[in-house]
This record gives sequence, structure tokens and C-alpha cells, in this order.
Amino acid sequence: MNHNQILKYTSDKVDKLFKNYPVPAHGIEHVARVAAWAKLIATKEHADAFIAEMSGWLHDVGRTKEQEKSATTTFHQEVSYKMCREWFDNDHVLKQLSKKEKDVILYAVRYHWNNASDKYPEAIILRDADKLDLFGSIGIRRAREYWKDDEEKMERGFRLVFSDLFFIRTETARRIINEKKLIEPVKKFYLKLLKKDILKI
Repeated sequence: MNHNQILKYTSDKVDKLFKNYPVPAHGIEHVARVAAWAKLIATKEHADAFIAEMSGWLHDVGRTKEQEKSATTTFHQEVSYKMCREWFDNDHVLKQLSKKEKDVILYAVRYHWNNASDKYPEAIILRDADKLDLFGSIGIRRAREYWKDDEEKMERGFRLVFSDLFFIRTETARRIINEKKLIEPVKKFYLKLLKKDILKI
């Protein structure tokens, strides 16, 4: 199979997985956006767009296991990594990937929350693509869904969002943030949450 066929197969496989195991704020809509951002960034940054897009489709598959008791002590990115390893060994289509392709994807998936994991440019690109979905109106909607409108939890969560902004690495992702004005709505929403906590002395 060629790369386009493998991407179609993978996206269908992941879509089916998330339909069977829905996840708040990290479902197939999020995954599809991250895969698209990763492809775009990789193309603009002259990296491997196929590996970047594959990493986007696969990065959060471990989220589907979060409801299981056995997953409570394991971060979702590690579960995603283990699931991908199993798929790469046993899935008749994904087995066709080269060893290098598998290694880079596994690294990107396993460390998509680690801002120091710079072994491959596609890993940096995946992190930036994932972060883009934290900003703008989509980021606010996802925060409301994930934290179930718990304002205290959202307030803590948005502190991490602004930390993630600091670690955007690619010129392409920074340009997207600026051109689409993705920070202003998040900043406005976050400040509104903070101001509610200010009481008279």
C-alpha cells in the first residue's frame, strides 16, 4: 500500500476506535485536527509530512483506555505508545511501515507531552500541532467539555495552556497562532475566570 492508502486505513481505524470509546475533548474531531495541522506544519517546515500526519492520527489512541482501572496510573501518551507498538507488530497494514517510520512515529507519540523530546523534527511538529488545538474558540470549547465547566479546574488548566504557548517551536505554528488570532479569545476567557476570584479586602 502507498502512503495515502495507509493514512486512509489508519484514520478509519482510529475513527472506529473513538466511536466505540468516546473521550471528552480528545475524540476523533481533535485527533483529525491535530493530524491536519501536523501535515501542514511538516509540509511548510520541510519535514516528513507522512510521518507527521500518521503521528497526529495515533497520538491520543491511549485516551480510549482512560476509563479502565488499569490505566489510572499510566499517562495516556504511554498507553498510546504501547497500543501503537502492538499495532505495528500485528496489524496487517501498519506492519508495512518501515522500521524508521515506526521508530519516529513511536517516539513522537510517546513524547508528545515532553517539550524536551527533540530527537526528530516530526516529534516537535506533533507537539506544536497538538498545542494548536488548545487555542482559539476550539480551545475554550474543549476546556469546557473536558473540565465539565468546573471553573476552578479550567482556571488551573489554562495556566498550562499559556505554558504550552511558550513551548511552540515551529515558525509555521507561531504564524498560524498570530494570523488566526488564536490567543486573544483564550486570554479573554482566562482573565474572566481569574477576575471572578478577586474579592474585596
